Amino acid sequence: MPGLRTILFNLKSLTLYRNILRDCVMQAFQEHLEALAGPGETAHPAQTYAGVYHLLAGTCNPLEGCDAWQNHLLNLIIHDDNPFSRAAYTPGADYTVFLPAVKRDLLILQQAFQLNTVIIRDATEQLIHRSSALPGEAGQLPLWTAPPPLPEQPAAFARRLLQVKEKMAAESQWDRLAGLLGDHYAACGCGIYSRYIAFKWQNGSLHGISRPDPVSLDKLIGYRDIREEIINNTRQFLHGYPANNILLYGDRGTGKSSTVKALLNEYWPRGLRLVEVPRRQLAQFPAIIEELRRRKHRFILFVDDLSFEENETVYKDLKALLEGGVEARPDNVIIYATSNRRHLVRETFADRERNTAGREIHAMDSVQEKLSLADRFGMTVIFPTPDQELFLQIAVGLARQRDLALEQDELRRRALQWSMWHNGRSPRAARQFIDHLEGQLALERN
Repeated sequence: MPGLRTILFNLKSLTLYRNILRDCVMQAFQEHLEALAGPGETAHPAQTYAGVYHLLAGTCNPLEGCDAWQNHLLNLIIHDDNPFSRAAYTPGADYTVFLPAVKRDLLILQQAFQLNTVIIRDATEQLIHRSSALPGEAGQLPLWTAPPPLPEQPAAFARRLLQVKEKMAAESQWDRLAGLLGDHYAACGCGIYSRYIAFKWQNGSLHGISRPDPVSLDKLIGYRDIREEIINNTRQFLHGYPANNILLYGDRGTGKSSTVKALLNEYWPRGLRLVEVPRRQLAQFPAIIEELRRRKHRFILFVDDLSFEENETVYKDLKALLEGGVEARPDNVIIYATSNRRHLVRETFADRERNTAGREIHAMDSVQEKLSLADRFGMTVIFPTPDQELFLQIAVGLARQRDLALEQDELRRRALQWSMWHNGRSPRAARQFIDHLEGQLALERN
């Protein structure tokens, strides 16, 4: 293995993977190597060692056979956003031109990987004990460590990333990993796209959602035929076939938003991703489109509870994106919006008045402009309020999913009582009833 000064020099000569050097753990790691390589010229090695420990303790380590430092370095590599990873993630781009530089960078990073925490800890303690120029340090230094991760992204998504890291950790010559990493970036993306399957557009940029709602299609009860329309449209979109933007319209609590979120959990392995766009951010659609246009994943732009007051004009930006703007919506982006209002833009009877003092002469033109927004969606799928029998079927089905021990007649009686006393009949009300019932039965058992 090269000496510490050589490894430090090589790290600073990285080409494509230079972003890794900006990582706070990597910077602390380099500072500690400098303390080991030149004692007395920098900070005390015990202090720089402790600095790395503190930073790594805030990460997580799911990788058996690798320590916290090695796992962190592998994470930096598989998520790095650099010219090579971006080219691999961009349809039609040729990333092979970067392979010579990639291979060189990987060999350099392997040198840092091989400096595991045991080697670093032992070297640090030896330096402290033999150097009279350094003050003594009490007790043995703890090994750099990090706790196992809490479940966040879907388990299968986490396993996919873990498999790549395991292959890297097992490889003796990292220059052989260039093809593996190219395939990984092409399939999973790079940067934020390789870390998350759900996102939110906020303050002009994408932010990953670490714990997306785990709702699944097979757990949603009722509305099967209605959901089938949305599922079929989504499958067409994933296969690259023509597909429509969809407006999911219906009363509150009928499962519109849950349906969209369940699509993500069903189809993310096929490349589907979800970007939630708050209504107040709709004017930034051009920036969102520019961000997503050249990505291999296929994105649903999800606008929840879409409606506008009569004095708002931001809906015009959405109209242009849906149909009619100069810039075409990319093939890998589609819009699914939910609303409790069929025509989306609030309209009053005053809007229909004609030739009234102070009113627009061609008032109906303004009315038609507002109504045309809903028409720009290719499909409008209606979620009606369930009748009593469907409401009870949903409640019984949810109770069965949670293995609640209660006679069906008693369950139905309580469900009807809940619907009268609380939020009426809807899938949301049924779930709220089951949440209450599950907690009540648990208290009675204890």
